[in-house]
Amino acid sequence: MNKFFLLLIFLVSLNNFSAHKPKVKVENFGNIKTFFISEFNFGAKTIASEELKMRIIGKLSKEISEKLGYKDTIIIERKTFLSYNKSNFYMLENDNSNYKLAVLDDGVVLKSNGKGLAIRIVSDKVDVIDVLKLVEYTIQNRLKINKSLVLRPYFHNEDEQIEVFANTEEFISKIVNQNSNLVDEIIKQEVILEEDTETIISWNKNEFVFKMNLEKFKPDNFYRDLLKNQFKIQDFKYFIKSDIYNFFLVFTTDQSFSFFDGHEENKILDVHIQKENTFYPFRISIEKMINKIVIYSRDYFYIYDIKKKLLQKIE
Repeated sequence: MNKFFLLLIFLVSLNNFSAHKPKVKVENFGNIKTFFISEFNFGAKTIASEELKMRIIGKLSKEISEKLGYKDTIIIERKTFLSYNKSNFYMLENDNSNYKLAVLDDGVVLKSNGKGLAIRIVSDKVDVIDVLKLVEYTIQNRLKINKSLVLRPYFHNEDEQIEVFANTEEFISKIVNQNSNLVDEIIKQEVILEEDTETIISWNKNEFVFKMNLEKFKPDNFYRDLLKNQFKIQDFKYFIKSDIYNFFLVFTTDQSFSFFDGHEENKILDVHIQKENTFYPFRISIEKMINKIVIYSRDYFYIYDIKKKLLQKIE
């Protein structure tokens, strides 16, 4: 094996793989505040689709709130793992825009602050349109929304549980299965999620769109035509971005990825990659040499050849 890759793999293996602390992200969009807590944290360049969805939901919920004339605070809390609970949790509340999911796993329920609205969700994945319907419904039915809450057991560790007021999944299903002209109108616009001088990630017509930022090129520039391709996907697990070489590895599942760098000839979909432990995401080295990148997890190392579109496991 090339000595460069042996050295690189050795250096990569020195990285700290323990990322048990979740990623916590708080953002504000006008009167909308979002709180996101995920099951893993591998830094700013490994981003789950559920994290991006919170930004979409925050931006579009602001527009829903404005169109419905609601000006008080709305908190949208989201936790992406179920801990010891077997079912999803939804909490649509009036007169309580205080945090709740932030400390619920500690067995604590913070006192209501007596103002605003809350949409709280504990689930593995969400659909953006469904959450926007919950926001609209909560605003429109805020005076009676608390009557839909019932006491449900919430396991905050393996052996202990507390009772919290939450909605039943049947109640939530009735809301999301209804048509909404307002939500249908809101989602027609493009939402910019991540943008720098090289790349742009957006959400448009219920799809994530990965593309190169062409603003630095003049209309007749040769590279503008080369890089005008886009990669679209309705949902995915997480993506890894290389700032140095401007490419994306989009993991559609725990064991498959798509590669995109703006060049149509380099794009490939759903490359299978072996992985047994699904909790830890893959990572990439910061180095690239001769169109090859190193992809690794706790137990596996791979070399992916961008031009040949070949994946080689390092034994």
